Amino acid sequence: MKQTTKNCIRFLAVLLAAFVLLDCALSFFYGRYILRSGDFWLNDYELTRRDHPEKVWDKVIFGSSELVAGFRDEESESGYVNLGMDYGTIHDLLTMLKKRTITLGSELVLAVDSLCFYDGMDTNPVYPWHRRLCEPYAYFMRDRLNTSLMNGVKRLSGEEVARGQHKTQTKAYYEGCLTGEELDAKVEKFDTMFYSRPFADYRKNLDALDALADWCATRGIRLRLLWLPRNPAAETPARAQEVMDEANARCAARGVEVHDLTHALPAECFYDLGHVNREYGSYLFMEVVEPWLCL
Repeated sequence: MKQTTKNCIRFLAVLLAAFVLLDCALSFFYGRYILRSGDFWLNDYELTRRDHPEKVWDKVIFGSSELVAGFRDEESESGYVNLGMDYGTIHDLLTMLKKRTITLGSELVLAVDSLCFYDGMDTNPVYPWHRRLCEPYAYFMRDRLNTSLMNGVKRLSGEEVARGQHKTQTKAYYEGCLTGEELDAKVEKFDTMFYSRPFADYRKNLDALDALADWCATRGIRLRLLWLPRNPAAETPARAQEVMDEANARCAARGVEVHDLTHALPAECFYDLGHVNREYGSYLFMEVVEPWLCL
């Protein structure tokens, strides 16, 4: 009886080990297939990883979609990897670093606005740092795996399935400018969604800024914070200014350099409140930010 129990335990242990190894292999090979095949619409983190496959990113500039809109990689000689992404928050970045989703070399710039500190910000559920510790990769990527399996079945049955249709995908940019009425509606929407929220709803990300500064300091990584430009056609909300002031105070306490470009660009550079337009605003943004990045 005891021998039978031991054999069962050994069998289950071998089965578990095999499953873990297969899941790790799936993560390695399927993850690369997702990035390189062009068969999938990629999120902003995946687009960055696709365009910068190197294991260590020496210098990184991190932010949300406002950074994506403004930073023109082809115009920059600063050497920074542009890790701008939808819904990017300070806590996201801290989690990425702690989970070793990315590896930094020498420098990190936080190119942010006050909403990068909002704790209730929406997120993309397939960002890899949202995968729980014991969650199998096969389950985490179940939707994409299902798509691949279904496409494979279709091809085996002779049905034609498109390949590589997303190979030229880029991050989202903005063209033109909202009308005055559209901008006013945006202001009202953001006031309701974000700026009417209590200051406590920004606390987790502000604390993450402290932890991030300490993380960088212990590893000899130069950390700087850049406040991105804001459309001067709309007043800066009191809550946004309060968050900025608190972040500035925390940076000062830890010796983190802060550069404020909040009022650096005219209204015609902006699509909306914080996203510069691609055809004009992004060029002016690079003119004002590139010399500072190269310091």
